[in-house]
Amino acid sequence: MKRIITIFLVTLILFGCSLTNTPSSKVSMYLDNFNKLTDDVILDVEAKVSNENLSNKNKDTYKKVLSRVYQDMKYEIKDESINGDKAIVVTKISVYDLYKVKKESDNYMNENTTEFFKTDNTFDTDLYDEYRLNKMLEAKDMVDYEITFNLNKKNGEWILETPDRVMLEKLNGLYNYSNE
Repeated sequence: MKRIITIFLVTLILFGCSLTNTPSSKVSMYLDNFNKLTDDVILDVEAKVSNENLSNKNKDTYKKVLSRVYQDMKYEIKDESINGDKAIVVTKISVYDLYKVKKESDNYMNENTTEFFKTDNTFDTDLYDEYRLNKMLEAKDMVDYEITFNLNKKNGEWILETPDRVMLEKLNGLYNYSNE
């Protein structure tokens, strides 16, 4: 009886380990990290925000915007294809449509420029950034994107290729889809 239980447990462990080493499971884990705001994702958010020319207050708001986008992101694995040591996983993600909010904010600013003037009648970039980021924080409309992840098998382990600019813009909800 002990032998049967031991064989069962070993089989279960081996089978369970193989389930976490599929291209789809690697993409799911990657996207789940965004939903959970893991330490790596928070470091990426902080790096992205620190590269923006924003006041400290607006940087804090932008961190909240991106955190909200990631936590509320929904995804679905649509397809997986494996060819030797290469794989492609097609996903559909739903994120807040920050591109639309940015565009609407730009239009509002262009039509109401004086609302963003300082007392000396010069444009106040910080005031506009605050307006735009607060609108992003209030975003409710979602947009769906299809993202294709590429993976390579190295030493028996599936590894995601580094996402390109377009993939990251889609994950952030900032992809310019108006030209498609």
